[in-house]
Amino acid sequence: MANICTNTLYLSTGDMKLRDSIIDTLRNTFNCNEVHAFDNSEIFECEIEFDSRWTFPFKEMEELTENLPEGNDLHIYVVSYEFGCEYVGFNIYALGEWRDKFAD
Repeated sequence: MANICTNTLYLSTGDMKLRDSIIDTLRNTFNCNEVHAFDNSEIFECEIEFDSRWTFPFKEMEELTENLPEGNDLHIYVVSYEFGCEYVGFNIYALGEWRDKFAD
């Protein structure tokens, strides 16, 4: 049986369609516990809590972002934890690439 990792994702972009597309993809890929979308005049944000097995789902998140247009202003921050394995992760997507903040 897999240990369930909880992931809290925060996303911001100037492109509402991009934000909504990512929300839809996450909903179709993971068990999303909570989804909150926020709009203001120039920035479209969301916060999503979703589950994955054991750790941060790097492969799935890379697939989600690999075909985005060049020069997009998308920023994603994900805090992940799983108490049974004593796992904590903090991953950031910016400037077209993912970074493991704890590995920096």
